[in-house]
Amino acid sequence: MQELQVKVTQAQVEIIDREKFEQNISEVVAKYKDYTVTAATIKDDKQVLADLRKLKKQISDERIKIKRELSQSADEFDKYIKDTSEPMDDVINKIANDVKEFEDHQKAVRLDTVKSYLANKSAEYMLDPRIFDEKATEYIKASDFMADGVTLKKTTMKSLDDMVTFEYQSQQQLEKAKATISGQCAEYGMTDQPYIRMLRDLTLVEVLEQIKSDYVFEKQKAEMRLAQEQAERLRASQEAKEEEQAPKSTETANFDPETGEILDGGQIPQNTQNELREAENEPKRYTQKMTLEVYFTSTNEKDHFKTALAQAGFEHKTNYQVSGYQRIEPLTQAELNEQNGW
Repeated sequence: MQELQVKVTQAQVEIIDREKFEQNISEVVAKYKDYTVTAATIKDDKQVLADLRKLKKQISDERIKIKRELSQSADEFDKYIKDTSEPMDDVINKIANDVKEFEDHQKAVRLDTVKSYLANKSAEYMLDPRIFDEKATEYIKASDFMADGVTLKKTTMKSLDDMVTFEYQSQQQLEKAKATISGQCAEYGMTDQPYIRMLRDLTLVEVLEQIKSDYVFEKQKAEMRLAQEQAERLRASQEAKEEEQAPKSTETANFDPETGEILDGGQIPQNTQNELREAENEPKRYTQKMTLEVYFTSTNEKDHFKTALAQAGFEHKTNYQVSGYQRIEPLTQAELNEQNGW
């Protein structure tokens, strides 16, 4: 095919009497450079402005006319080339589409070859081949196949074998880890599912440590509840015993209004009064400690909880403190139960 050959003749534009044109422009500029508009001459001033604009438009119109004439031949040439070569464009587009369809078909054939190989290899290890679908697309380049385009190279098969073997070993390790977690939870009487899910982000050792920590915490809570129940029963028993031993009397004891002393043989012994005063002055000694994790639905509920503690005789930074307060992602009761194994 002969290449396009074009002869271009450069158009010439000649301004007649260029010097005269430039001189006229200079004279107009010199005449009106220091022109002053006044209230008395405003009508004439507007006419001067109109004349100058008319002169400017005449120059601009001539410039546009000449430019259009110069570009006309270029536009005609451009249209001619496009119209003449359009059939060739159609041929190029058709061949390009055919090439793309062929390449897409080849990729599909190569992908089927890779998936078939992975399916056979997965069957040896009892694995679901679908878990490799995404990674299979990484092995469909022409460089992964022999010259015929459908036979895998040995290096490619080795990479696919390693991928399947690694997945099998990973799943075996995961199953062993799950069995270990289930056994540990069964020993402690705990639900294993929340801890099995932790394997997504934690190692087996870290999960086992968490199980032990939660077990110790729950055990401490159970022991504390038992101790509280025993203390309540003991206090109730003592109160009942004291009521039985208290003297029955229908008479009202007489008191000295100034000293508070019980009269008629009912005086409070001096040593008992001293013991009561010493007990009041004795500093409070704490013998037990409890770590409590509480979940609130709102700030108002948190404030209500603090108020309830205060009413029960507990003051913040006197006999309890708050650590680790934070906002969390909203949880339903079912999600909270599952998270904590309740």
